Amino acid sequence: METLELNAAVTQNWLAALCICSGRCVMAANGESASQAWSDQFTQSVLEWFAISATDQAHIKALPYGDAANDMVLLMLRCKRADEEAAEADIASTSLSLGMASDPEKMYSGLLLTCLGIGERQLELLEGWQEDSGSRRAAAATGGVPLLRPFAYDARSRATAFVISDWLDMPKQVVSAYEARIASGLEQVAAKAKLGDASAKALEDERRRKWGWRKYLAAGAGVAVAGTLVGVTAGLAAPLLAAGMGAVGIGGLGFLATAGGSAMIGSLLGIAGGGLIGKRFNTRLRGLREFYFTRLPMATAGSEVSAHFLHATVLVPGFLNGAASTSPFAPIAGVMGLDLGEAYTLYYETEELVALQGAFANFVNSTAKNTAVSLILKQTILSVLIGALTWPLAILKLGQLIDTPWAVGLERAKRAGKLLADVLINRAHGDRPVTLVGYSLGALTIFACLQEMHKRKAFGIVEVAVLLGMPADSTAKNAWLAACQCVSRRVIVGYSKNDWILAFLFRANALCANLTGLTGLDTDALFRQQPLVRRKVVNVDLAETIAQHSDYLAKIDDVMLELSRHF
Repeated sequence: METLELNAAVTQNWLAALCICSGRCVMAANGESASQAWSDQFTQSVLEWFAISATDQAHIKALPYGDAANDMVLLMLRCKRADEEAAEADIASTSLSLGMASDPEKMYSGLLLTCLGIGERQLELLEGWQEDSGSRRAAAATGGVPLLRPFAYDARSRATAFVISDWLDMPKQVVSAYEARIASGLEQVAAKAKLGDASAKALEDERRRKWGWRKYLAAGAGVAVAGTLVGVTAGLAAPLLAAGMGAVGIGGLGFLATAGGSAMIGSLLGIAGGGLIGKRFNTRLRGLREFYFTRLPMATAGSEVSAHFLHATVLVPGFLNGAASTSPFAPIAGVMGLDLGEAYTLYYETEELVALQGAFANFVNSTAKNTAVSLILKQTILSVLIGALTWPLAILKLGQLIDTPWAVGLERAKRAGKLLADVLINRAHGDRPVTLVGYSLGALTIFACLQEMHKRKAFGIVEVAVLLGMPADSTAKNAWLAACQCVSRRVIVGYSKNDWILAFLFRANALCANLTGLTGLDTDALFRQQPLVRRKVVNVDLAETIAQHSDYLAKIDDVMLELSRHF
């Protein structure tokens, strides 16, 4: 780190440099070559956000990548401390970077609007985006480097926003809070445009005629910042933001008030085409009979169900309780600190998943009734059974209750994973990041989905993956590297060494000693040469909560509460 050189352009614009280097760290952990285009666009968008001069831009663009970018961030934090000390000693007035970093409203409004491709300077450069030559003119204005696409929220951009908040010692909730305000305003603007508010459009035309484009945009930007990011009450924030976004958003270009503008917002928020719920999926292509989504109501402050968010979550069960009339994930709706945005439950081959849960119940009941088996399970250390790959005969005789439904479930889960990859790549959930959460075979479905997405080079879609009790090899280096590179921010692996049912299901397989759901991941061994990938993986020991495999369904709220601090 000490060999890195700083110049005045970088030290004066240390916040912009910190943002760009944070993005390059995310890039290195997400398939460096595949994420290069996104990194270039993010860099240029940040430079335009901070209005960096052309001369200084050249120095900042020369900042390093990979591990060196992480080291450079530490140097930028030294510049931050130096600015703070100078300001406290009245040696110098507060710098632009320090002023921005010290004001969460300006910082995170600018960052998120920049990531969404609708920052003030971005829109100014993209005037005429709807014309054929619009994108070419914008690229020419930025030295040939394109900006982030308007109304598209890449998972790598959201991951970078969280990385920046960590570096600046800001609570992670600040990102989600400003996302919620922006999403609320965008949704209202889209609804207003769809209704065709003639009076509003007439007022906008009059203001544009009197003030001219630049003054109109500047005035609108001030409203958006005030409405979005000043601490107003929830009741006032939405309409005020709607008015502001109508000015600083694409509406400033005379486009937001049209059906096309509404469609762009609808595409971002997953509203267009009915979203996940309204889509029809080609199940035959993947050898499935059933594959559909339902919306999971999530409790939010002030209302029972929020409308739309800038991020979504897909929850995938591994087995189902046939008697339940609600989602198996319904208990997590009230878990404090758990930010899932717009949550959906994925159902596939429900008949098989219900049969598997029934098989688990019969198997557990049979072992409980068999005194010999109960004594063995109480007195025998599970690691000894796994290590020897031998199980007492009394337990083996009960295997017929569970083996067949488990084998069927394994195959269907992998097929469902490939279809889920199709759905996400086609952006049925919207042009926004998605979190994937699954337990048991649901985790395997997600793992298969990530493998398929890596094969098709679909990066920047999945932000977080949560894999609970997953029946997969924890030492498969290539498979895990591929999966982790398709997840932009965090891979959370929940495991329990007490899960004797999972161990029993693989009793005849040498894989039993390395099951992810029993041991977690040895990240040092898997990612020895990829330290930035290694840092995104979090192992969570759930032994105190999970005693057997079926507990993942029965105690899903306790499990998610334990994991919430890692999101």
